[in-house]
Amino acid sequence: MKTNDRFDYEYYKKKIGKDKIDNQVYKESDSTLVQILISHDENSVYMIEPMSFVMYIRNYYKHNNRLKREGHFFLYSSVRVGTWREYDDKGNLIKETDENAKFKNLAMKPKDVILWMQRQGWINIVTGEGQQTTFSNTPFDIYFVPRNKNNFKGNTHAKWYIMKSEMYGTEDFILDAETRELIHHGKTLSIE
Repeated sequence: MKTNDRFDYEYYKKKIGKDKIDNQVYKESDSTLVQILISHDENSVYMIEPMSFVMYIRNYYKHNNRLKREGHFFLYSSVRVGTWREYDDKGNLIKETDENAKFKNLAMKPKDVILWMQRQGWINIVTGEGQQTTFSNTPFDIYFVPRNKNNFKGNTHAKWYIMKSEMYGTEDFILDAETRELIHHGKTLSIE
């Protein structure tokens, strides 16, 4: 598999309306939210499509603007989901990873976390309420820890950590990904 996808400076300059496109955010006509990031070694495009509850990312080689890697992150997190692809600087596919494999035998997969959040009244998968609409200062932080990576009170199961931002700090939840059990609920106060 080969890709001809390249980072298009001119397209993004036109969409953003200025020459400086680094760390700029704009909205496509289909309401997809797009952020452009330029670094010393690669260019990145982050996209959040409406009603998707995932963020799509494309990283490009700096020296020739060819696609370097692409994939999806689960909402409000850096948890990789779906198929991730990596390419060499000539556009040849060099690696493809099924990131959903880590959830295969779990009772609580990413879609189940979304449904749990909906039951809490935080998001609505029908209307899109709670959909991630910014790239920073999000109302939630979600982490996934595979089995045996974290021993919480003797529990070595895979876990979902959800932190909900509140005025006072965060409301914290730990869900056992293997049993769906809420194993911790607490509050962390911010001190200014």
